[in-house]
Amino acid sequence: SFTEVEQKKKAKQKKEDAAVAARLEGEKSEPAEVRVRVLNGGAPSGSAGRELTYLQNEAGITKSENAGNAPADIARTTLEYAPDQADQARALAEILGLSGAAMKPGESVTNSQGLPAMTLTLGKDFKGAGVKLDA
Repeated sequence: SFTEVEQKKKAKQKKEDAAVAARLEGEKSEPAEVRVRVLNGGAPSGSAGRELTYLQNEAGITKSENAGNAPADIARTTLEYAPDQADQARALAEILGLSGAAMKPGESVTNSQGLPAMTLTLGKDFKGAGVKLDA
């Protein structure tokens, strides 16, 4: 029946929501262990550089670098990371005020030192260096 289908959809959505929220739960790396490349994906010009300065000088994320402009503009800021970087991702998410939905389990990329790094893409929702997205 129709209500059964609706109930199944709701149950599936609840499971998905719980899985997304769970991305924020667990161990967090020390800021100095977090490796991330910052891209501008629709934030005001210069945002990646300003956010990088904030991350390095105020948040203690010294292993961060500006990777320029993203291939395309995005509405919402995202953080892509490999499974073994989840503790780094949670640490950065806490600093940035990222939601579980902004966390994108995927692959790491290689930074300028040839080391695996996460990718933070600043979207049109970016509010400024050091301003939490959930503020």
